[in-house]
Amino acid sequence: MKPSQYARSGVDTSEADRALSRLLLEVSPTQAFGAPSELGVGHFAAVIRVGPVHLALTTDGVGTKLLVAQKANRYDSIGIDCVGMNVNDLLCVGATPVAMLDYIAVESADPEIFAQLGRGLAEGAKQAGVSIVGGETAQIPEMLRGAAAGRGLDLVGMAVGIVPEGELVDGSAVQPGDAVIGLASNGLHSNGYTLARQVLLSRFQIDEYVPELQGTLAEELLRPVRIYVPQIRALREAGIQPRAIAHITGDGLLNLRRVEAPVGFEVEELPEPEPIFALIERIGGIERAEMRTVFNMGIGLTVVVAETEVEKALLTLRASGLEAWRIGRAVADAERKVRLQSEGLVGHSKHFIPAGG
Repeated sequence: MKPSQYARSGVDTSEADRALSRLLLEVSPTQAFGAPSELGVGHFAAVIRVGPVHLALTTDGVGTKLLVAQKANRYDSIGIDCVGMNVNDLLCVGATPVAMLDYIAVESADPEIFAQLGRGLAEGAKQAGVSIVGGETAQIPEMLRGAAAGRGLDLVGMAVGIVPEGELVDGSAVQPGDAVIGLASNGLHSNGYTLARQVLLSRFQIDEYVPELQGTLAEELLRPVRIYVPQIRALREAGIQPRAIAHITGDGLLNLRRVEAPVGFEVEELPEPEPIFALIERIGGIERAEMRTVFNMGIGLTVVVAETEVEKALLTLRASGLEAWRIGRAVADAERKVRLQSEGLVGHSKHFIPAGG
């Protein structure tokens, strides 16, 4: 297989998977030292039991979206990304997010930048209903370089949530015929930015107005991750218990495969992706299979529910102020493939490819 454009831009996901396997080989024995994970490796969050309580834990960062913030000299929204990337993963195991920590590493400490980071973290915490209870900062100029002199920056979070007894979601309850609902994303969220930057910054200046986007490139690229806590809360309050929830990040709709049940998914209808995706696809000459692998393409979260609950779920989600669509269904499939029927694509590992290819 020829290298993907994503790999040529500097992100080799296959090599990353091999490296991760080596890491897991070394750290897996630590399960015997303390509280072991209630779930296997590969779920969106880890879950441990502490006395009578199940705690869900996750950690994630903002990635190279930080380089866009540096180029635009705007840091007031990426804190929302940090919160969103973490709490959305907690939702996928049935957890209610409750608290976060942050880690900020910088080339040099700038009070104004820290203030902007704090405003974004606070807004994200408000949207997610979590407390930011602590964190850590580090000045490491020898290690960090950014898109602007002295502005090297990394932002990472760690979040914790509570899983009520009997409400752990691992996808084991998914059955053939269950409905897949897609919830609208807010653009790129915080994935695929290495490829997006390579494509778009070769054509546009960061502060340039782009007619297709009806705004500047910076405004579009810094649009923060959508936080889905209100939507999942609304489903629970309506008495709907999702059988699986997937945060659609890197790997796109292949994240549907991160369920315990031996099922695949037939995705029959997909909404039109937002203009930013069409722009990247056109300017970069990127094949649709790779676009679907790298980006969320307009769907930021999926929820699998019983067929009998799909209409109620859609009404509940739309009433929360967010667009949602029934996009497909679970099917019996030992190979656990994800088929995008309208686009003639199939994925059963880490990549979508043309069906029959």
